[in-house]
Amino acid sequence: MSSEPPTIVNHAKEKLKAGEPIFGVNVFEALTPSVVKIAANAGFDMLMVDAEHALNDDGRLSLFLTLVRDNGMAPVVTVIAPERALVSRVLDAGATGIVLSHSETSEQMEDLVKWVKYAPEGKRGLAMGANAGYDPSDVARYCREANDAMLILPKIESPLGIENAGAMMDVEGIDGVVFGPGDLSAKMGFHGQWEHPEVLAAIKSVVDAAIARGLAVEPAIMPGDRTDYERELARGARIFGATRQTEYDLYRDALNRVLATYR
Repeated sequence: MSSEPPTIVNHAKEKLKAGEPIFGVNVFEALTPSVVKIAANAGFDMLMVDAEHALNDDGRLSLFLTLVRDNGMAPVVTVIAPERALVSRVLDAGATGIVLSHSETSEQMEDLVKWVKYAPEGKRGLAMGANAGYDPSDVARYCREANDAMLILPKIESPLGIENAGAMMDVEGIDGVVFGPGDLSAKMGFHGQWEHPEVLAAIKSVVDAAIARGLAVEPAIMPGDRTDYERELARGARIFGATRQTEYDLYRDALNRVLATYR
């Protein structure tokens, strides 16, 4: 075994491998150094950049992903389809994980893994740029370590995704599951009712299946206090934080708290 430091490190995935929880925050438009630094100082492990609902300049996104990595967090990008043009490009720009929104089939998961992993596990094209720290000195070692470091998470947000969750989680290379309760509740006929009993029952069925498989998963409802957190942690959930919120929500909540005294 080499005594050299790894060529690529995903601290969030390393924590999951050790059975530890990780904490993420979702970002739509605020791809700024301040967002990275504040999240790192607060102790977050993962910044999730949404490329489904928000448009960002490619160059700005690339700089942001590198900055996230340089501050000890995992930059994870949410994409809308398991296609090479969407997956491999953001990985080459520096992302160390992919969330696939509206995940519904095992075939999608197989395609996703294919474009995330280098041969022989996949078909990702090779580039030694931001993704490799611009260091081409040991390509074979980098490819091995990158395959192991990438975090792959289906985002389940439809009844079909719930139905096929087991088959998706059984695809080799899948690391865990996150949820889109807003879309799921709408597709189940309960628009805006993220915590409707039928919506929660559907999510909980997937949470149980993920825990049984030893995969990382969000709880059905994010904890509201330390007691809730410890209960979900003991149950087996491992992904926490503001993964279902955006900077819009966090900023709005903060400003409302500021003005609450005066209202």
